[in-house]
Amino acid sequence: MTAVTLQKIDARRDERFPSALVAFIASWFVVALFTFIALTTVFDHRQIIGYWLALLAAAMVVFIAVILVLTQRMSVLGRVDSRLTVAAWIAIPLGIVLVPLSEVWEMSAMSVAIAATLVRGRWAPAVVGGVFVIATVVTVGVDRADPLQAFGITLFNTCTTVVLIVLTELALALDALRASREQVARLLVDAERHRISRDLHDVIGRTLVTAQLRNQAALQMFENQPEKAREQLGHVHDVLNSGQADLRRITSGPILDDFVSELAAVEAMCARLGIDCLTSVEAPPGSDVDRIFAAVVRESSTNMLKHAHPRRCTVRVTAEKDCDVFEFTNDGVTREETDAGTGTGIAALTRQVEDVGGRFTAGKTPSGTEFRVVAIIPRKGADA
Repeated sequence: MTAVTLQKIDARRDERFPSALVAFIASWFVVALFTFIALTTVFDHRQIIGYWLALLAAAMVVFIAVILVLTQRMSVLGRVDSRLTVAAWIAIPLGIVLVPLSEVWEMSAMSVAIAATLVRGRWAPAVVGGVFVIATVVTVGVDRADPLQAFGITLFNTCTTVVLIVLTELALALDALRASREQVARLLVDAERHRISRDLHDVIGRTLVTAQLRNQAALQMFENQPEKAREQLGHVHDVLNSGQADLRRITSGPILDDFVSELAAVEAMCARLGIDCLTSVEAPPGSDVDRIFAAVVRESSTNMLKHAHPRRCTVRVTAEKDCDVFEFTNDGVTREETDAGTGTGIAALTRQVEDVGGRFTAGKTPSGTEFRVVAIIPRKGADA
């Protein structure tokens, strides 16, 4: 597949998979909700704890919420900000202090979430667990007169902590997934470039070496055997024309491997995108059939990834009595796929198959639930 095709496929797949921003927005919504609840609690306790302490508690609530959001952002960017790190370590005990100060239970959950975001690696379970235990002890200590209420608040804080940590980890995982998919796409493009350079080397090298040998033979025969020398020069002309045609094919059209290699590339792409690819293949006997089937499987898979949202695709190649049959089916039929069988790529495949006396069809199955591409190529000596 070309670089442009890979970019189009990855862009279309990006529409199907959620981004890290979605998880972060969900996390920030939870943070904003509990920040509002905490500020309401502080406002309700203003007469009990005093206006100045209430103002200080409100500032601490906002400070902790902002630090949690910034810490999440720092984790995704992968950069360590020393000042933000210090502020995060300050925010962790402040969230616990707010519990006895103004009974703001939500902030202790944010403290644990900040610790989980800040500390990674082997020390993370010990640090996060320690902060959680301290927050729980403080919560139970404040409400020890009412054990049932203390249990309910502890359970609420535990659930809140789990939600915040899970959303943060989900965002980090989605960001890592996006980066890995981009890396895979770059590796595929590099592999395509390597294959093109290899083909250019093989074609130009073979052409020049063959032409040089023929030319040397012609020089040696020029005086004694002029007819054979002329024959050798004719071979040089044929070799150069053949090399020119191969070079034009490489630079103006897709680079095709054999059918087995193209099918393996399709299977690898489907595995990367979570599509079940079922194959039942009898290797095509002739080089022309192999070349055409390689082009058909590449174009069919590319169209499937560009125009459909499949869960499963099937590739079958069968050797009938007088013909070879290729069939590619996928279950990702969408409204956008209505015209998928009338593009320039399909038209080119139709010409290739018809040039060898075969038949080519592409379109929805009668049930309308699948899209099927069929190429039938007669064997030499058999009626089409």
